[in-house]
Amino acid sequence: MIKIDEVLSIYKEHQIDDFLNKYTGITLNEHNLSYDKIKENYKFLGDSSSNGSNVGQLTSGEKGLVERITNAIDAVIENQKNKCNIGSAKNSNVIIKKAFPKYYDNMTEVMKDKTNKSLAKDAEDQVILAVNDGSKSNKPTFDVIDNGLGLLGDEFANTILSINHGNKLSRDKSYLIGAFGQGGSTSLPFTYATIILSKKNGHISFTIIKRVELTDYKNIVYVYMTLNDKIPEVSYSNFFSGNTYLDDFINNVESGTLVRMVETEISKRFRDNDVTKPGMLNDYLNTELFNVGLPVKIIENRADYTSNEHLQNRSVYGSQLKLKTSKKYVKKDYCGTINIEHNQNSYNIDYYMLLPTDENKWGSEAECKKVFEQFNVYYDPIIYTVNGQTITTERYTKLNNAGLTFLKYRLLVVINLDILETEKYKFFTTDRARIVDSDLTHGFLDKVIKALSNTEKLKEINSIIAEKSVSSSIDQDLLDEVSKQVKSEYSKFLKTGKILPGSPGKHYEASDEKIYEDHIVTLDITSEARKFYKDENVKFIVTTQAQKHINAEAIIYCYIDDKAFYDYQKVSMNARLQYTINAGTIKPGIHTVKFAYYNPNGDVLSSEKIAFEVVNEKSPKKKENSPTKELDLNIVIVNEATLICEVSRDTVNKKIDVKLCLDSDQLRSEVYGTSASSDDLSKIKNRIIKPLALFSLFLGNNYDNIEKDEDKNNLMISYIKAFLGSVDSKIVEIM
Repeated sequence: MIKIDEVLSIYKEHQIDDFLNKYTGITLNEHNLSYDKIKENYKFLGDSSSNGSNVGQLTSGEKGLVERITNAIDAVIENQKNKCNIGSAKNSNVIIKKAFPKYYDNMTEVMKDKTNKSLAKDAEDQVILAVNDGSKSNKPTFDVIDNGLGLLGDEFANTILSINHGNKLSRDKSYLIGAFGQGGSTSLPFTYATIILSKKNGHISFTIIKRVELTDYKNIVYVYMTLNDKIPEVSYSNFFSGNTYLDDFINNVESGTLVRMVETEISKRFRDNDVTKPGMLNDYLNTELFNVGLPVKIIENRADYTSNEHLQNRSVYGSQLKLKTSKKYVKKDYCGTINIEHNQNSYNIDYYMLLPTDENKWGSEAECKKVFEQFNVYYDPIIYTVNGQTITTERYTKLNNAGLTFLKYRLLVVINLDILETEKYKFFTTDRARIVDSDLTHGFLDKVIKALSNTEKLKEINSIIAEKSVSSSIDQDLLDEVSKQVKSEYSKFLKTGKILPGSPGKHYEASDEKIYEDHIVTLDITSEARKFYKDENVKFIVTTQAQKHINAEAIIYCYIDDKAFYDYQKVSMNARLQYTINAGTIKPGIHTVKFAYYNPNGDVLSSEKIAFEVVNEKSPKKKENSPTKELDLNIVIVNEATLICEVSRDTVNKKIDVKLCLDSDQLRSEVYGTSASSDDLSKIKNRIIKPLALFSLFLGNNYDNIEKDEDKNNLMISYIKAFLGSVDSKIVEIM
């Protein structure tokens, strides 16, 4: 009999080949193999010679890994249902409550906001995922272990080695989460080979599944190893590996299954770092297993990361519990629940606001994205769940077009379809890639979007983040003028359907003819606003009549209430400076402000002291634009966005906002050049605003439907290069 040590020492491709060759005389890599040559020791997976097409349903190895984990969770739940003598159960929580009361109580306390820490307690080690080194760093070997029912050798064929057998699809199995009909076999295309080892009634049986090309079949097929026409058993007395989870499973667990996915292809994004790092495999599983009910223990065994042992061996509880325990990032004041009535069903839909702890970073999409991926690695704002699993997501486009234009990577909406019971499986396609368009689903998402866009909390935080995101690096007068011109040309385009001729290379400046002084002449506060609401930025324009670079270099102090004040953003322009103080920095009340310039000669030039008020109330809500025949188009310059250009189209109110981020690292490296002066940068930015806005508008859905930010940015970079090169060869030299 084969010893368990020999099977569990296999982690790499060559070890699989050596083992198969030793016991069957064939590695399955040989050329010109026919089924007749291998049938003595191999059988077709699912008893089907056309199993290749059935197996290859998924697009990534990590999705296959999730299938194996959900199978493991279901095996534990089924086992505990039997142990607890539960006759029937509507959902898994009924079983978990009785089988693991300490874990269930903790989970309940978390959901009720009575504790902020998830603990596995008596459910610990029921499902384990271990990440091991393969022969190459880009192909780890995974162990998925469960303390489930376990299988005898003669039970393999109709369960874990079956395809589309439908073992979980009956109504009386509704407590199982893996009821999508795909099964763990969908992980096979992403592994070099898969070892299935199961324990039951004191016996441990195993097999190896591997793909093979046979001369008598057109497609790749999957076969599993047998010896003497049976699933072989192993001897396991005195087993010791040094890996606690393996030793415990073999020596102490009554029943269960170990699936070893040897050399697995998973996306680079999820394998390039320690599994517990933000956005890595740990968070991928939290996203996928959003609210599955049982924790999954993750063990990092790869040599490059085991030095961080104190950070390893964490449990995945699902993002639902994480949202409840993460007080650091979840902003409760802007979370809530909306209710949707659709097809005589009532849906309670939860939404969460996820933001960095540092409020100054709320305007940075890049910083918000780092937080968001810890709860949803897909980055999309809306996710659908069924049986606790994330099945598909909705992109940001509709929310963006509905007016929530600054909540990208910040708003997370959870739609739990379990309210539909068995009808929920009709809500999405069989591959779980998208929601189907049917009588059941038609108009549902539109109702969700409308309810969210009318939620006062979300409108309020959208405005707050807008204030923090909008940049004043471009002269607002110039921006208003360009917006008017873009609106005029785009309105004509909408009427004619044709791109209009014109002079796209015109360089707009505040005044091309004005000659500015080479020194600061005056220091006058020329902005007219003297009253500010507590939720709006306090802004002052100081006119100097000097050139932009003189203003930038001048030592000018700001005094609030006769005390030096430094907490502002200063933007230098020709003839004037703009000072912006973030909302909330100055307390409500009456205050004074003045500015003083210290010139190189030691003389001081001061502005007059003016009084201003910050009122202790929020700014009045802007009235919703009623539909008119005139298009409302605005160009907004933002800081630290992930997209160079993003367009929101509110078709109901005929409003279009074009957000441009002109300070991205990609623009600096590929367009402006690292050595470009501030004046050169200003000229290029001013020059590209109009053509960039028009280009994105004319592209329409062809631009909006590009899924990846990277692809959108690359398109814009290519266009900017072509545009600058065609209108001014000197700009190319700067680049």
